[in-house]
Amino acid sequence: MELLATGNLLAVPTVYAVLAIVAHVANYNLTAQLEYATRIFTKILGSNAIYVYAVYLILSALARDYVIELAMDNDLYSLVLIPQTVANVAGYSLFVAGILINLWTLKALGIKNMYNGDSFGYLMDSIVTDGPYKFFNDPQYVGTSIACLGYAVLKQSLVGYALAAVMWAVFQFSVKFVEGPHLTKIYAEHAKKQAKAAAGKTQ
Repeated sequence: MELLATGNLLAVPTVYAVLAIVAHVANYNLTAQLEYATRIFTKILGSNAIYVYAVYLILSALARDYVIELAMDNDLYSLVLIPQTVANVAGYSLFVAGILINLWTLKALGIKNMYNGDSFGYLMDSIVTDGPYKFFNDPQYVGTSIACLGYAVLKQSLVGYALAAVMWAVFQFSVKFVEGPHLTKIYAEHAKKQAKAAAGKTQ
């Protein structure tokens, strides 16, 4: 089998896909912090705000995925490593596995906490350790990255592999420097309020 590698990592569709990945992560981080600071979505949409917001984030993710797909299609078969029949099986298997991990995460967290519910005031009583959290710290990001990798395998696209790596890197950056500190702040402030309330009752 001849190895074919002709991918263009600087093609316009690839650049757009990278921007889409970054924009989606920035989107859910900024909107979550905005809601926590101002309650703007809850003020506008009322008690259903979290559900509308969840749909909004799903649509944002679908838009990202569409741009990624266009980039891979523009780079189709640029890195042929295995026969296409094998690539089809491996690619679809990875894609389905990624989706199932995300659905498993949704089952463990529920809709509210899957989609930044903490920023809307839906705080969890304890850290989730069940389901996919037995194996991964951030299973939703693992699942999404695996699904993207599966599509790259299916398309046998050098750009696809690069985008899967970029997606994983952006998720990890977000968790460490943006999302993680934001959640720590939310629960620290909640703990202070609870301690203050408890102290008030004892007086």
